[in-house]
Amino acid sequence: MSGPKCTTYRVDEALTAAALRAAAEDAAVREATRRREEAARQAALQAAAARDAAVRAVKSRNARIAALAVSLEGFEQQYGASVGVRPLEPLRIDAQSTSQLEDWCAEADRALAAAERELREQAARALAASLFADVAGHTAGRRPVGAAELFADRPKPSGVVVSESSDEAAREEVEQTLTRVLSRLLPDCGEGDRADARQAAARVAEATTLDEARTWLTETRLRVQRANSAAEARRRDADEAIGFLHDLENARVADVDPVRALLAEVVAGRRALDEPLRRRVAGCRAAAEAEAEQRYVVNTVTDALTDLGYQVSQGFETLTVTDGALRLSRSEWPEHAVNLVVDQQGGQMRTAVVRTAAGSGDDDAHIDVEREEQWCQDFHELRGRLARAGLSTDVQVAVPPGEVPVPLAVSPAASSTRARPRYRERDR
Repeated sequence: MSGPKCTTYRVDEALTAAALRAAAEDAAVREATRRREEAARQAALQAAAARDAAVRAVKSRNARIAALAVSLEGFEQQYGASVGVRPLEPLRIDAQSTSQLEDWCAEADRALAAAERELREQAARALAASLFADVAGHTAGRRPVGAAELFADRPKPSGVVVSESSDEAAREEVEQTLTRVLSRLLPDCGEGDRADARQAAARVAEATTLDEARTWLTETRLRVQRANSAAEARRRDADEAIGFLHDLENARVADVDPVRALLAEVVAGRRALDEPLRRRVAGCRAAAEAEAEQRYVVNTVTDALTDLGYQVSQGFETLTVTDGALRLSRSEWPEHAVNLVVDQQGGQMRTAVVRTAAGSGDDDAHIDVEREEQWCQDFHELRGRLARAGLSTDVQVAVPPGEVPVPLAVSPAASSTRARPRYRERDR
């Protein structure tokens, strides 16, 4: 039997970025992916993806709730009146199940839709009251009224010759249309877009003929549509930025902190998600996904080796587990260990049996061969476990046990064995 020295590995395409992030952080998910039953493995992957999507959805709703609160505050400051909309409370993601998160999102969607609709309608009534106040006369102390009520009090413009009934019907149509158009203005429209729509609506109130009023109604409708389109574009940018922030939440890659800060500005509506920022996000996401894959490979290998009876220590020489390097030992191996390096860039695992203490007897070479043969057997089992976890392997370099002397490697000055309480609990 030959001793493996260099082995390539490939991550199963079924392991999505979301599944890799979950598995890299959650030992229970890695345990499920190592089961022999393919159905159980697929179920674990689907559960991880569903959880990731649910968490992302909650973060999106929390951002909309925050934007609605800002709109409510702006309405009260502008009109000096409170509204009947009850603000929603953001959800703190804790130990809720995936189904609980999904149910909350569905309820939040209904509540947000109702709250935004009520706010739009109240804002339209307040805006109409302010626009037509000069026509309706002094309104101090009066309740906010709709445009239809105010328009009805307006004297007929001089010089317009129409019948009483047709004039009244036309005015009523204008009044109702204006109220309806203004009520479509989204509460999170930009102030510039909102002022633009208000300006056109004011021209409706100032019109001296019904034809002029209808013309400015059309213009008001177009400006409201443009304002809403801009607001919806900002919402899409914000939602996409929330997804990016979710993907980069635990990333520890270069440039990630400044990118997170810029994405937070997008979520708050203070900047656009432009192409330069998208390119920076793409670079961070690629690095974060590579980091998650690295953690998944190292953790999966570590878990499997722990199951096979190895103690996994870190910190030998100048390498750490963070860099993909491990030292493996066994309680019955007082003078031997296995050095294992995970090279993500090359997609390789390099292994070698080493001595941790110099030999002092004639049987040292024989013991070295025994350790190498045992490692070969365990490595074969390791490959099977990795395959069931979505990591296929192919041995590229192998040396027969005993052909090359086992090197002496100085033991780490302060190595630390990685604890596995999950396995202790499982064995009891």
